[in-house]
Amino acid sequence: MEKVDRKAVIRELMSIHPLFRKKFLNRVDHPFNSLSKSQRGVVMALGLYPAMNMGQLAVETNVSLQQITKTVNALEDMGYVRRYTDRANRRQVWVSLTEQCQEQIRNSCDAHDGLLVKSFAGVSDADMLRLQQAAQTINEIISQMEDRPLQELPAKEGK
Repeated sequence: MEKVDRKAVIRELMSIHPLFRKKFLNRVDHPFNSLSKSQRGVVMALGLYPAMNMGQLAVETNVSLQQITKTVNALEDMGYVRRYTDRANRRQVWVSLTEQCQEQIRNSCDAHDGLLVKSFAGVSDADMLRLQQAAQTINEIISQMEDRPLQELPAKEGK
C-alpha cells in the first residue's frame, strides 16, 4: 500500500476554507457584507455553538482577546449578541446570538442559498454529485478526529 503524505492531505483540506471564503463569503452580495470581517467571524462561530466564552471566541475567530471584546461590544450594540456571566464562575463571560440575529441568519441563509445555487449553475450534475459525495466523505472523516487542542495530542511522526 502506498504511504500517505498526511501533511499534503491536510494542506489540501486547509486550502478549501480560504477558497470557499473567496468564492462565496467575501462577495459584495453576501448577506452579512455590512459587518466587519471579525464581526462576521463571531456571528458565524456563534451560529455553530449555542454560546461561547470570550476566550473560545478569540481562538475560534483567530483574533486577540482585546479585539474580540471590541467586536462583541459592537455586535451587542447592534442587537446581534447578548453577554451574560456564568453563575458558577462570575469571571467567565458567555456570548450567544440574540433571537433577532438568529432570525436574520435564517432569512439571509435562505436568500444566500439561492445565490449559491445560482453560482453553481454552470457546474454539471455529474460534478455536483461528485462534490456532494466529497463533502459527505470529508465530514464523515473529520468527525472521527479527536476534538482536543492540537498541543494536547500525542505527536505521531510519519503517520
